Order: sequence, then structure tokens, then C-alpha cells
Amino acid sequence: MEGNFEKESKKDMLTGEAEIVERAKNDDQAFEILYDFYFPKIYGYIFKRVGSFDAAEDLVSATFLKVFTGLAKYNNKGNTFGAWVYKIATNNLIDYYRKEGKNKKIDIDNMHNLRDEKNADPGRNFALLQEKKLVRKILKEMPENYLRVLYLKFFGEKETREIAGILQTNENNVRVLLCRALKEFNKIYKSYVQ
Repeated sequence: MEGNFEKESKKDMLTGEAEIVERAKNDDQAFEILYDFYFPKIYGYIFKRVGSFDAAEDLVSATFLKVFTGLAKYNNKGNTFGAWVYKIATNNLIDYYRKEGKNKKIDIDNMHNLRDEKNADPGRNFALLQEKKLVRKILKEMPENYLRVLYLKFFGEKETREIAGILQTNENNVRVLLCRALKEFNKIYKSYVQ
């Protein structure tokens, strides 16, 4: 392979990504670089939304199939390649929820064991479990458009510009939506803890 392509952690991009994307249109090895870089990010983003390994694997496969088949038509129109991949993943999630029905939400209990193994304090573990249940309950009450922006921002770790590209809106709308989503989350949270 030509060149040494290293990850940039802050920008969530590969060094030389634009060049890799162009090469990937005709070179399977270049596509493999993109796949290896984005697969864990997209898998984590989707899994946190659906809470099922099987559904996440199916959605990630569908996402990368669309990326692969649509790559020849991809043009950087001010958004990163990563934003384009997340947009495809988000659209697949929307389709999934349409098929599954609006009541299908995340089941945090089926997620990886997030307990801190170093902390064997049963009281703290109980408090964390209660907090996790409360977060799950609050998320079930949140409107889908708020969930979408919260997941992209906090689980997908996307910047406002990238979220705007994924959701096909402008950065101001993303900021407003994020602010409203956080206020709504806080309002619901306070109603449970008071």
C-alpha cells in the first residue's frame, strides 16, 4: 500500500482521507482502510441505538454495502467522508425503526457490562444500576429527533458541522436542537429525582 495513513483522534478522520476515498473508488485495498477505520465507530453508534448485536450487525453490513456501492458517486460537498457514512447509518436506523415500530428503543441491560471491575462496592453498583435504569426511562420519553442529535453528539462523538451534514441541516439548527434536547432530558430527569 502506498503511504502511511495514521488516525487523527480529534478530527475523527484518517490522515489523507480524501486521497484514500478517491483511491477506494477503484482500489479494494483503499476501501479496506476506510472500512477498518469506520467499522468500529459505526458499529458502536448503531449498537447504542438498537441494543441488539444481531440488529447492529445487519445494519452495519447494510451501511457498508451502501457505502461501497455508492462510493463512485460520492463527492465531498463540504462534509467529510465520515459524515457521509454516518448519514447512511442514520438513514438505515430510521428505516429500521420504521419497520420495527416506534416502541422499539434501546435495551441498556443487554449492552456490554459497563460496570467498573475495580470497584466492587455493592452500594455504588446499585446506584449505577439505578441511574442506568433512569437514563433508559428518560430516553424512552424523548422525541426521536432529540434522540438522533444526542446520539450523534455523545455516542457518535460528532462535531456540530458533521451532525449538520448527517441530518441535512445547518449548524445553527443542530445547536438549537441539541440545546432543546438537553433541556428536555434535564426536565424529565428533574421530574424523576424530585
